[in-house]
Amino acid sequence: MEVTALDGRAYARFLVAGAYFLKKYRAVLNDLNVFPVPDGDTGTNMHLTARSAAVQAGRAAPGPLCDVAAAAANGALMGARGNSGVILSQMLRGFSHHVRHRSQIDTFVLATGMGEAVRAAESALLKPLEGTILSVARAAAQSAYKLALREREFYRVANASVHAAFEALERTPEQLPVLREAGVVDAGGAGLVYFLEGILRFLPAVKPRTTAFPHRPVRASVFTPAQAVTQNIFCTEFVLTEATCSPSALQAKLREYGDSLIVAGERPMLRVHIHTDQPQAVSALAATFGSPAQLKIENMEQQHNLLLVDAPSKAFSSVVAVPGLGFERIAKELGAEVTVLSEGNPSVRELLLAVNRCLCETVVLITGDSNIVPAAREVVKLANKRVEVLACAHMPQAVAALLALGAVQNVPDPIRIRAEAEHAKGAAVFFAARDARIGDTFVSCGEPAAAMNGRLFAGASLLDVSSAAVQAMGARSGGVITLYYGGRQSERDAEVLAADLRAAFPGCDVEYYFGGQSGDEYLMSFDE
Repeated sequence: MEVTALDGRAYARFLVAGAYFLKKYRAVLNDLNVFPVPDGDTGTNMHLTARSAAVQAGRAAPGPLCDVAAAAANGALMGARGNSGVILSQMLRGFSHHVRHRSQIDTFVLATGMGEAVRAAESALLKPLEGTILSVARAAAQSAYKLALREREFYRVANASVHAAFEALERTPEQLPVLREAGVVDAGGAGLVYFLEGILRFLPAVKPRTTAFPHRPVRASVFTPAQAVTQNIFCTEFVLTEATCSPSALQAKLREYGDSLIVAGERPMLRVHIHTDQPQAVSALAATFGSPAQLKIENMEQQHNLLLVDAPSKAFSSVVAVPGLGFERIAKELGAEVTVLSEGNPSVRELLLAVNRCLCETVVLITGDSNIVPAAREVVKLANKRVEVLACAHMPQAVAALLALGAVQNVPDPIRIRAEAEHAKGAAVFFAARDARIGDTFVSCGEPAAAMNGRLFAGASLLDVSSAAVQAMGARSGGVITLYYGGRQSERDAEVLAADLRAAFPGCDVEYYFGGQSGDEYLMSFDE
């Protein structure tokens, strides 16, 4: 079926799809990262920015496109991290401004909106350069514009746009000497290609699994001493609320304090990113024009030195007990250094060995099953390292904890990470191993059932019990439902259940992944 119109609901789902690809390939982007400084976090920053945009867009859907685009732009601005993340947020803001009076658009307005997004990003930069994410975005917009003059179908326009973006990405080493020296393409530009490709893979309703445009550098060949960060070493970011000045006026005031300066957004809320040697002076100056919030200061010299010696870029390692091979892969993609298969409950010795394999002296040990917690507590007493146990109620919470840890460089606060993880609501779907009753609900041995927070749901099919659990988790007006399939379920089974849940909960997006757990047919989560 051809897609010839883009409304708010579809735009929100496109953002989810783009954020999915950034999550999947963020480690690749981190390894590519050498410009503007080789700090190894472009993938993480872009993913967290896109995810924040997607979450807010999902909450605004199924409203008109203008409302959903505005929500996405605001979410991206508030969640923007790093140079490329702030640029991405400004692109979403430019697109939002272009469609501010429209409930839906055609391919031509999409193309002109992409052009407006590029211009908005350029306006936020002090010194726009070729060979960066801007070059890639401009090529995508130009390609979309040329084809949209005669083509009404979104898939064809998006396909041409992605291929043009990739060709521009391949040219970035010719435009920036630092990329040519390192033998890589621009990480921010690659992130935009992955983001657009995720959207493209979503259009034909095919679940994206792998990219058609891989870039996998060997880290040791990417970072060299010649690229060391020796001045303007503090990556400083904050949101300026109640701003009394325009973005250009604040940019003019801050330009003498460093480089890589970006001032995004518009009054009364601005997002500032700058590399400087005087982070406190920057914050103090900004305070004369508003109220700085979410201040983040990172030492890029330390980050780069860690990368040069191939040591971990964080001050801690993470170990995750996982119930299947699918979760093992997911955990490693999200940054876990070591995993332990938890089916049958790992012993204290197995957990201790996993902790000892970590490179850092501080280890966060994450569990998604209450049965593992006693053994994990014993590891704290026996290990020669500092071990923080992060006991999550279920595996979806453990995944959320890993996601939260991805944005942390220093030793994390377990209480804060646990609080963030607890936002993920989870349920298990299974065939009852015996007759059981909880409250007024009874399920017979062998029948479908679901469990959530001590509640039991019974029904005639896996869809029935899954729907009951999803409804109990609050999935009515928007959000993301995630299925992790295992047990006797195949990918095709998960695809069918996901489609049925989309139909039952049209306000929600549904994703599915291989979890590989043997005890449950599905583990489910809901994120508002």
